[in-house]
Amino acid sequence: MPFIAKIPSTGERVDITKINNPRAELKADDLVCQLCGQPMIVRQGMIVKPHFAHKAECTSDYKRHPESPQHRAGKELIAATIKKELPEYSLAKVEYEFPIPEAKRVADVAALFPNGWIVVHECQLASITVEELEQRTEDYLHAGVDVLWWLSNAANTPGNRDWCQSKFGFVLILNYDRLSAEDREG
Repeated sequence: MPFIAKIPSTGERVDITKINNPRAELKADDLVCQLCGQPMIVRQGMIVKPHFAHKAECTSDYKRHPESPQHRAGKELIAATIKKELPEYSLAKVEYEFPIPEAKRVADVAALFPNGWIVVHECQLASITVEELEQRTEDYLHAGVDVLWWLSNAANTPGNRDWCQSKFGFVLILNYDRLSAEDREG
């Protein structure tokens, strides 16, 4: 359930989180998946926050995983936190679901700096092993991209926190208390 779609005629990425009324402002026939080029539709309702959905299954070979409403809220929390609380990010353009072709991965949140430096921020809620964290981190590093992991829920284990501490010198924990109840539930 992505936040990003693409307009094929222009190649422009469309961020649904920046549109007040997506159904009224976007034409469904003009939206495709940024990865596979298949048609996308807008989904939104009284309970469901706006997002894009495939009309058919995504055929991309990028490595990605299904996202829960809480994961999408986590991405929004990460983006808001780095924009507001990290002055070193003041010149960076913060993007959701940014493809890293060399790694065949889609970053949850990417900070794109004017000098070309990219820092990926990954929201990890589902259970994951230290070996999987290490492999995904290596995928990004081999693509020339730095990565930071934000842990919560089943991913927030002593082993994963220890790995982050030894790898980065700190641990980032998602604090969902900063979100409204509506955002936490999706």
